[in-house]
Amino acid sequence: MKWGIICKPDEKSFRIGKEIYDLLNDAVIEEKLAEYLGKDGYSIEEIGKKADKIVVIGGDGTILLTLQHTTKPIFSINTGRIGFLAEIDADNAMEGMRKVLEGEYFIEERIKIAPYLNGSRLEDAANEVALHISNIGKLLMTKLYIDGELAENIYGDGMIISTPMGSTSYALSVGGPIVDPTLEVFIVAPLAPFRHIASPLVMPADKKIGIGVDKPSKIAIDGISEYDFKPGDMLEIKKSENMARFIKLEDTFYSRLYKKLSFRMPEIK
Repeated sequence: MKWGIICKPDEKSFRIGKEIYDLLNDAVIEEKLAEYLGKDGYSIEEIGKKADKIVVIGGDGTILLTLQHTTKPIFSINTGRIGFLAEIDADNAMEGMRKVLEGEYFIEERIKIAPYLNGSRLEDAANEVALHISNIGKLLMTKLYIDGELAENIYGDGMIISTPMGSTSYALSVGGPIVDPTLEVFIVAPLAPFRHIASPLVMPADKKIGIGVDKPSKIAIDGISEYDFKPGDMLEIKKSENMARFIKLEDTFYSRLYKKLSFRMPEIK
């Protein structure tokens, strides 16, 4: 069993990375952590190929970046702000890692999006593919096709196509629903629609989504990669053959919703 370690480049994450590295005794490590430890390092893409399982230490952005380069199971430790995607917080890092090494875990799989721009495949999205107008302040018309049929014309700032895992992220902020991350569906959420009848849609992930625009726009994948999107272009969204795979100690999605996203009132005694 070969472990990999990927760290957000900050002191807190590096300290936990060192403790995990010492516990594992042998691991392939990301270049910035390797520099901190005085070891040989590898790119995230190389770790995605060399390792059988990967420890990711950082925030949700570090997790999403890792998921762009691997289908291997990841065990995620939060050293960021919210850390909704992470399995455990930094204070419990070593206890959680020991449980994993003792086999007290299960693997949870979540769907990813395979986007195609004019037939060319882009990198998979674990959270969402977001479409924004390039010229801020102008209305963008997006044409939404479902299985080749025109479903809706939407005027606004753009559109988000989200996985269930991404439903608690950008899509939620524009009024999309929260969806259990183990379901296989897509969420289509308009950005600031001119007519509020343009409500978010939830549909099975075996549907093929097509999107066209009337003005120059940008495509953003998980907030990491960006592409130009012009009138006459076609963006296609399909379910990826690759899955995001998480090493889980327990099923905590709904309790995490309560702890991370709710405005909690004092409990009734």
